[in-house]
Amino acid sequence: MLAAIVIGLFSVGCGSTVEGVPERASGQEGLFNPCTDIPDSVIEGVGLDPATESIDIFGVEQPGWKICAWDGSWYGLSILSTRYTTDDIRKNPDYVDIVDIEIDGRTAIEYRKVSDVVGEGCYVVFSADQGSVWVRVQSTGLEPQEMPSCDMARALADGLVSYLPI
Repeated sequence: MLAAIVIGLFSVGCGSTVEGVPERASGQEGLFNPCTDIPDSVIEGVGLDPATESIDIFGVEQPGWKICAWDGSWYGLSILSTRYTTDDIRKNPDYVDIVDIEIDGRTAIEYRKVSDVVGEGCYVVFSADQGSVWVRVQSTGLEPQEMPSCDMARALADGLVSYLPI
């Protein structure tokens, strides 16, 4: 009898059709969306081609995140929107070289991942009511790195900061 109940539980829903509109990944509600909330003219203004835009990670939504990325000459720019705070970043042992910086009058933190021993990537993170917005620069390795990734991240953040949520 127990086997029949277990088999019945596993067979519920098999072969049924799900109708309706797909739901967004959990935790994305109310997050700033860099793909739609930053105009293409701003992306062009910081030297990137809006046509290189990619959404999420290989088009797959990530629970708790809104992610948009563009290709530069030697680097990629990603803007990540999340409920995580800068305090969460400071507590994460995977992040090192955390420094407080100011960009266009707005406080931010800059850091890199502990696994990035050669300095190919850098994050500049702004606090926001929703949590935080991250500006990430990562060298592609396909072209010579023209400047330190943190210098590029700060420069891009400076051109984007007025379009990021407070």
